[in-house]
Formats: sequence, structure tokens, C-alpha cells
Amino acid sequence: MSEVSLMIYPWDVIADGPERVVETVAELGVDRLVIATAYHSAEVISPRRMDRVSTVAEANTSHLPLDLDNFSNLSIPSSRIALEHPELYPSLKRAADEAGVALSGWGIAFHNSTMATARPDAAITNCFGDSFTHGLCPANPDAERYAIELMGAIAGSGLFDRVLVESLSYLLYNHGHPHELWGARLDPTTRYLLSLCFCDNCHRQGTQRGIDVAALRLRVSRELYRTWNAEAPTGRDSDDGAEIASLHMMWPDLAAYTRMRNEIVTDLAGHVAEVLHSKGAMLDLSAAVWGRPAFSNWMEGVDIAASVAVADSFVLESYYPTAGEVARELDHTLAAAALSNRGAESLASAITLWPSFHPTKDSFLSKVDAIRGSGVSKLALYNYGTATVPTLSWISDAAELMRSGS
Repeated sequence: MSEVSLMIYPWDVIADGPERVVETVAELGVDRLVIATAYHSAEVISPRRMDRVSTVAEANTSHLPLDLDNFSNLSIPSSRIALEHPELYPSLKRAADEAGVALSGWGIAFHNSTMATARPDAAITNCFGDSFTHGLCPANPDAERYAIELMGAIAGSGLFDRVLVESLSYLLYNHGHPHELWGARLDPTTRYLLSLCFCDNCHRQGTQRGIDVAALRLRVSRELYRTWNAEAPTGRDSDDGAEIASLHMMWPDLAAYTRMRNEIVTDLAGHVAEVLHSKGAMLDLSAAVWGRPAFSNWMEGVDIAASVAVADSFVLESYYPTAGEVARELDHTLAAAALSNRGAESLASAITLWPSFHPTKDSFLSKVDAIRGSGVSKLALYNYGTATVPTLSWISDAAELMRSGS
């Protein structure tokens, strides 16, 4: 049976009111709302309004009121929304229940610039010893405990039967905010090598697996220096990712370190699934944040086959210009899911409601048709507040198309 879900931010619920939001989406054929709870940063334009059009979200806070006593060494502060609108989420839940619309929570794990800045020891640390400020390291015990406690607290609210967990992985360099100045080569190879974490916890885990982590770190740093400072061969084509794949075949310690990262992330996802299940909620595990398409998820430590095995649903963010790209990602992910003896029922695919990705309704629906045609029955749409008047109306067409395959 198909399901169409729509992602939404709490400030849009405040602006439009829970009852109006639910009435609108129910009329469009939406089966489930997925609302952000603990979120990072965002500067958002809401094109369907004539006031409160621009929203700068309070960064790295929880908009859902949480009991901070449930956290150990790391905790997320409450936002003004949580403090000033404590009944927002329960009100939305009541309205959704009355309309027969399901409600999911949506939480961000390691993408937290405030925490990474305040706790550089828990942040991703590159081969040069620099701590990045955009993400926590999954191998850090405090960060790992925080992710488990956060998702447990979201599920423990009793408001959601599913929780979408995002950024439960090693995040790649090139965050996109704040303004980044980059004049050297930044392609899949250099980006991945620079993103490798060599913090004390990753070093220890690598050593336990028989990897000479110190030698690997030195070689990675030297390779980056060589690449950045070599005279570029005349007419060199851009790196498309084949180079870093080839290096893994020739560089055993790099391959072993990559496998280690996958195992760390998969193990953590399993723990998150356990705590969610103990609180009556299911795990919708997001694919990699920046390591996209799916066949690049490994760059963030996301092993698709293993993730599909531990999650109740694995959610692809298929934000691509063409239906062919969506179909390509789905085909690869289905191949990975088959390695865990699971199929299309274990997957969900998300696409945007932005005309910048689909200039016409037909181009939008071609992607929906690619998803439906692959056998995937769960379609997620991003998102309520940023959709234009025309693209919001396309939801009803998408819902009808998805149900035509049920």
C-alpha cells in the first residue's frame, strides 16, 4: 500500500495553524506529516505567504520541548519555539489524528555546528589535526550517546509512531555555511580524503582493527598536499569519483579505514533502532547528507545494505533534475537492499516540491512514476513551507499516481 508523506517545519505550523495545515495536506492526499523537531540551521523563503516570508531558524536547537535531564554529556538547548509554543506539537498531533493523517518526528543527529564548535574533541578531525565545526564524530562516545538519547527523547514524547533520523554518519567537508573560501581542487577524491576523521576515537578503533592509522594519516595528508600544489596537467577532466574508488583497490589501509567507518555508523544505527522500538516508534533512516547519490553514501560511512537491515525504512533524498537520475539511484539501492534480503518495501524516496528541480508538472510526475515503477511505495515530499502554489497542488497528482500502483 502506498504512502505519501510531506515534510514540514514547525514555524510553518505556527504561521498557518495546525488545523489549517492538516486540512490542506489531507485534501491533497497526504497520508503522513514529517515534522522537524531537533534541527540545525536554515534560512527559508515561504513563497505562498505575503508576510513572514523569510524565516531564519534558530540554529542547532530543539523546537520540540525535551527533558534535558535525559541527556548525559551533550544536550541540545530548547528553541524559542519550544519555550513559547509548548503545545505546538501536541496540537498538531490532535489535528492529524482527527483527520487520519499520521505524524512522524524528524531529528538531526551529528550535523550540529554549535556542539562541534563547543566540543572540538567530539568533532570530525581531519588528517592535518583541524577540527571541523559542522559535525560531530560518530566514533566519539559522547556524540554516540547524544544521538541515541536525542532520538529516544523524540520518540519518548509519545507523539510519533516513526522518527526520521538524519545525519547519523560522518559528514563530508564543504558544509555550505558559513561562507567557505576554496581555491584548491575539491573533487570526490580530495573531498573524501579531507573529510576522513582521525580523532583519538577513530585512531583507536582503526588500530584495534590492525590498521596503521598514523601511517595512513600521514599518507593522506601528503596526497592532499601533492594534489593541491601540483601543476595541473593541461586539459585535465574533472574527477567524477572513479579515482577515489580506484585508490581503495590499491590502498588497503584506506579501504580498511572506510570499512571501519561503515561499521561504526551501522552499529550506531542499530542502537538507535533499539531505543526507538523500545518507545513504540520505528526508525526511518536517512541516506547520507552530502555523500549522494546513493552509490556515494559510503563516503559518509553509510553502508546501504547494512542500513537497510537495521532500519525499518531507508530514506533516499533523490533531489535530482531528471527522472533518469532518480531511477538510477533507486536501481542501485535496490541492488544493495537485496544483499540484506530486503526489497522495495524497505525503501522510501524523497523528492522536492521546488520548480528549480522540476520546471513542469510533467517533469515532477516523471520522477514520481520512476519511484512507483521501481516498486517503492513510500514517497516523501520536501516540503510544505517552501512549495509554491503550483507545486503544492501537484501533491494530489503525485498521490493519485502512487496509488495507481497499489
